[in-house]
Amino acid sequence: MALNASRQIHIEDQDVQDQTENSSQGSITEASQKITGRPRSEKSRNSIIDATNKMLLHMSVREVSIEAVAKKAGVGKTTIYRWWPNKVGLILDAVSGPMSVLPAPVEGVDAKDSFVKQMERFLRMCRGRGGKIVAELYAEAQGDPTLQALFFEKFMLHHEEILASIIQTGKDRGDFRKDLDTALTVDMIYGSIFYHLMSSPEPLDQNFANSLIMESLRILK
Repeated sequence: MALNASRQIHIEDQDVQDQTENSSQGSITEASQKITGRPRSEKSRNSIIDATNKMLLHMSVREVSIEAVAKKAGVGKTTIYRWWPNKVGLILDAVSGPMSVLPAPVEGVDAKDSFVKQMERFLRMCRGRGGKIVAELYAEAQGDPTLQALFFEKFMLHHEEILASIIQTGKDRGDFRKDLDTALTVDMIYGSIFYHLMSSPEPLDQNFANSLIMESLRILK
């Protein structure tokens, strides 16, 4: 009996050791899969962004589809939906950088300088092909509250907050008129840019940018 008990204990100890080794090997394998999975995942994501930008060079936003992007990038549609909720989200990410990366507040010597820098940055984003894509995205979102909310949240919200903060700081310091309605002023300024993008046959060039900044400063003062 003592021998059998000793043998049973030895067997149980061996089982525990085997389980521990298997568990360790499983953890190592899982960790290895995660490590090797990240570069593959990032490569797929970059391929999707690259494919989207290439398609936008000769196609309108309306013509681009998730299916077409997936085919060009060599991935499945489910891979795209893993990172983006829809086509508008994907294109916004492709043309303006990752949605999770917010533009940093500008820093100027005073409120006027900060205002000019923020306007110049935003206007650069809306010029050329980038501006046309932004206008097409805006049009694509019309009629769909979900897409409108996405466009506002991922593209406009932070820029509006930055501009509103600059204007409010200018009012508090006496650089801008204290009777200004901050929210309305932000809407008027950014709204004029979108109106130009949506309705004017003329491109949003440097002359328009300079004129808008100068006229906006006149309103602010």
